[in-house]
Amino acid sequence: MRNVYKFGDIPVLVKYRGQYFGDNCREYLSGEEPLFEILATDEDLEYEKEHAEQKRTYSKSYLEHTAIYRKFCERAVDYGVVLCHGSVLEYKGEAYLFTAPSGTGKSTHTGLWRRYFGSEVIMINDDKPLLRFEKDGVYAYGTPWDGKHHISNNRNAKLKAICFLYQDEKNHIDKISDDEALPMIMNQIYRPRNAEGMLKTMDYVSELIALVPMYRMGCNMDTEAAKVAFEGMQ
Repeated sequence: MRNVYKFGDIPVLVKYRGQYFGDNCREYLSGEEPLFEILATDEDLEYEKEHAEQKRTYSKSYLEHTAIYRKFCERAVDYGVVLCHGSVLEYKGEAYLFTAPSGTGKSTHTGLWRRYFGSEVIMINDDKPLLRFEKDGVYAYGTPWDGKHHISNNRNAKLKAICFLYQDEKNHIDKISDDEALPMIMNQIYRPRNAEGMLKTMDYVSELIALVPMYRMGCNMDTEAAKVAFEGMQ
């Protein structure tokens, strides 16, 4: 099967065999002329199997879905787009991205925003949003690679702030320096496997730190955490 999809405003022709990708990417179908093509080979699937976070049995169709995202990211950096591991939401037209090591509670925290602010909060992506660099700032985009909860929307919003979460008894948030932000954001940005792509990614990380305010927040499971986070990032 082959179709054109648009991720992060990049139209791309994807050739795929399994149905998992097709089922999860329907709302990203595009009629535009593709900028490049992607095909996940058997070798790509084997790579995903060997580097999976959890050592369990995955279907070839699922591995293909993951391999396609990786191959897309390797090329997307040439078009001003990088992928960041995190949970990003839109509130009053602005995007807020929360990131942390897996299992810290990113999804739980964005869930608190939905509980506290209600329908004004729209989830863009709960696991692997794309960041696109434009002349007027950085925009967060939804993707079909949206984590175990499958929470995402095919939409984008200008990125207001990035917040690094950690668990704590009380809710508190502080703005962090560029030097503090660099290693933390590098741990969450997709890093291409080739040297040229890595150098471009480093340039975009520097631009991201310069353009988007970054914060560190200790938070608990109380809905007050959403209020503290929002007010702290204004």
